[in-house]
Amino acid sequence: MAFVIIAVIIIIIYILITYIMFLMVCKNNKNKMPMEKEVAKTLEPYKDMIDIGQKWMEDKLKRKQINDIYIKSNDGLKLHAIFIMHPHSKGIFLECHGYKSTAQRDLYPSCHEYYKMGYSLLIPDNRACGLSEGKYVTFGMKESDDVICWVKYINKSYHKQAIILAGVSMGATSILLALKHIKRKMNIKCALVDCGFVSAYDEVLYCIKHYFHLHGKLFIGMINFWCKRIAKFSLKKTNTTLLPNKVKIPILFIHGVDDDFVPCENTKVNYEKYDGPKEIVLFEKTSHGISYLVDSKRYLDAIQRTIDNS
Repeated sequence: MAFVIIAVIIIIIYILITYIMFLMVCKNNKNKMPMEKEVAKTLEPYKDMIDIGQKWMEDKLKRKQINDIYIKSNDGLKLHAIFIMHPHSKGIFLECHGYKSTAQRDLYPSCHEYYKMGYSLLIPDNRACGLSEGKYVTFGMKESDDVICWVKYINKSYHKQAIILAGVSMGATSILLALKHIKRKMNIKCALVDCGFVSAYDEVLYCIKHYFHLHGKLFIGMINFWCKRIAKFSLKKTNTTLLPNKVKIPILFIHGVDDDFVPCENTKVNYEKYDGPKEIVLFEKTSHGISYLVDSKRYLDAIQRTIDNS
């Protein structure tokens, strides 16, 4: 009898631990970004560059050149984005930020450069982030559907504008997962994917081991159960290499070699598996999501090259 009681207690504790892990992985606390102190330390050497981008955005806001856009997702969430129209627009950069992050942190440092190239900017808040509705982050699965919703919005509102998809981290994965929905009539010129992961399942396993020093396979199955039960998505189905893509748009793959959040091997796999026009640019001695900050010239040259060849 005592054995049964102990077993029941262990099972209950296990269920509670995996539920807490699920909440840590998928539920977004909009007031606190993941690994905030570590990220701030990484970004500190690039404060001047970040300030330039932030001040440019603040100037656009003061001049009332930033518009708030709202659309509905396929599952009924109210999604928010900001839009900056270039007076002589060559097209529209649709930019997607990373996991539980913000456009301010991931995208603002480089936005002014894309505008300088002659492009308008549409920058959404991912679901469950910023001013967009939602409780749970889905590692790109439902976010990829949201990308297509924004593409359809651009096509409807600015039907002659070419679209350049650009994403960092989970934003990059969202774009790769969205490829299965892309059609020629959507006016998508190319995609720029920076440090995306291949598989949500493998990424969560990696993070459990790397950051919590636990054996991830003991927990991942039950975490995925909660994902399916509560957030309505599967970590196993969020995999960029499993999806067919009929329209072969040019893709620029970017990654920092020393990334310890999403290992660089992810981008190498995505690059190898993609059978459309492609280029890969790797940045030595560079951690997660800061390739632009480390070498902005090389980063922008690669982007311009991809656009020119599209």
